[in-house]
Amino acid sequence: MNVFDAMILALRQVWAQKLKSFFTLLGVIVGVMFLISVIAVVEGMNRYVEEDFASSIFGINTITIERVRSRRGGREDARTRRQRSRNPWVKTADAEVLREKVPDIWYMAYNVDRFMPEVRSGENKRKNVRLIGVTDQYLALQGWDVVEGRGLTRIDETRAIRVAVIGDAIAKKLYPDNSPLGQDIRLGPFRYRVVGVLERQGGLIGNIRDASVVIPWGAYQADFSRRRDVVDQIQIRFRTSEAMVAGQGATEEILRARHRLRPGEENDFSIETASEVLDAWNAVKNVLLAAGPGLVAVALVVGGIVIMNIMLMSVLERTREIGVRKALGARRIDITRQFLAESATLSSVGAGLGMAIGIVLAKLVDVATPLPASVPVWSIVLGVTLGMFVGLVFGVYPAIRASRLDPIVALRYE
Repeated sequence: MNVFDAMILALRQVWAQKLKSFFTLLGVIVGVMFLISVIAVVEGMNRYVEEDFASSIFGINTITIERVRSRRGGREDARTRRQRSRNPWVKTADAEVLREKVPDIWYMAYNVDRFMPEVRSGENKRKNVRLIGVTDQYLALQGWDVVEGRGLTRIDETRAIRVAVIGDAIAKKLYPDNSPLGQDIRLGPFRYRVVGVLERQGGLIGNIRDASVVIPWGAYQADFSRRRDVVDQIQIRFRTSEAMVAGQGATEEILRARHRLRPGEENDFSIETASEVLDAWNAVKNVLLAAGPGLVAVALVVGGIVIMNIMLMSVLERTREIGVRKALGARRIDITRQFLAESATLSSVGAGLGMAIGIVLAKLVDVATPLPASVPVWSIVLGVTLGMFVGLVFGVYPAIRASRLDPIVALRYE
């Protein structure tokens, strides 16, 4: 019997005992499904972070300055936590000094934001809204395009005019049948006039932008500020990467002097760039890709043990069949090949089912949630190869045991 005949016979056995075969394959199905799904989400996130997130949040050739805060639930000792809780806030005065002294600034903006329970217009309302108070260059620096109306101006900022640019999701929720331009929205007790609508972005981070209300810095300070002249972020964009590196150094030097930090003291502010975000993501990605195979291996080993036990039961149930085949001239190698092929085919079918379910799950995640998912070809090849390998390894013992049966004893078996 050649390998092809053994595979055909194995598929017939699988088909003849569908329910038993399914439960036999369950471990392999789960293992390969998990492998495909995890890799798809990690690869999708990786592509998103590299192509969209870092550039859209931090921008190309852009530095972001923030106060260093104590990490809630982070791995900090009590002393570090107390020290960071006393770090000074980044203020508008810091931003204005940086505007004057940092060389080659292209765009500069600062902002502060908070979440609002809802925004209303008439009877319509949109819950869970991000309210952002910004300076006039914020939208341009972020690359947020206004598709209807206008953005915010320097006059809006300095005169604290109650105008707003709203995200696409808010516009559609509050004004499903007409244009929001010139309409009033209510933010808490205050009324703001809508002057612009942002282009819809969608995606993981875009959903936050689409549910944002952007108002002038002065109006935010007058109506919503909890700490006067305190900013959450200062962002500075430069025309070239070389200018950014020089600007980052100048920014650190200026802020250290303003915050009166001695040589050797840790910065009480952070300066981040897109490349640093990518480095942090790559570290997280490597951990996920290292931990994922370990969990998959557990499922595959469990699946392999189940396959081995089922194959041993199959040897017992087909003892007479083995005896007949041996009496008709089948050699040990033929019996071994048959049961190995059956085990490998069984696990390959499980790997194929796991692959199909994993791809479907990845597509569902991509369509139904903001999480991006992308199934690389190498993950499919890896999943099927691992499934076949598990079948071969865990099928060796049952195959050898079947080949060593005495034909005379086997023929007497009932």
